Amino acid sequence: MICLKIKNTREFMQKFLMSEAFADFLLAEARIDTCVSYSIDGHVRKEFYSKEEQEQLKLHEFAAWESVRPQIVQIVKGKRTPLFMKLVLAYVPEKAKECLAEAESAEGSESFIKYLLCTVKYESGVITLTGGVSYQGFTMDKNPEKHWDHTLCSLMEKMGLEYEII
Repeated sequence: MICLKIKNTREFMQKFLMSEAFADFLLAEARIDTCVSYSIDGHVRKEFYSKEEQEQLKLHEFAAWESVRPQIVQIVKGKRTPLFMKLVLAYVPEKAKECLAEAESAEGSESFIKYLLCTVKYESGVITLTGGVSYQGFTMDKNPEKHWDHTLCSLMEKMGLEYEII
């Protein structure tokens, strides 16, 4: 697991909340503390959609970040910054599969991996991103985690976001 401290909070929040930079992620869960505390369960309630909509939208277990981002923006916008934010994002399964396929040493481990995760945490003016892997079974192989950590760093660099590893 890797933890990245974002150097420019304003730039990160602009890209995170106001652009499609994180469109390849799903929202698993969120907690945002402002004058009240908001808790969001990102599990998609498929029964909300008709069968046709379910097929057309290609729903995942969790809500697409792009579909919930406007609601998150509404919660955090204003003159005051939130007291605390923690959002757990999962890399979309198709992209995760591509990512793991790139890791030669992770070959065969994709059946054990459920999600590649990124936890975005804002507290006391500091934003950190922590990588993680959700496994479906037990494995001693930590290479998928190392590869995901490397990929997470590469994603931040592609977005032009500066960070330091802590």
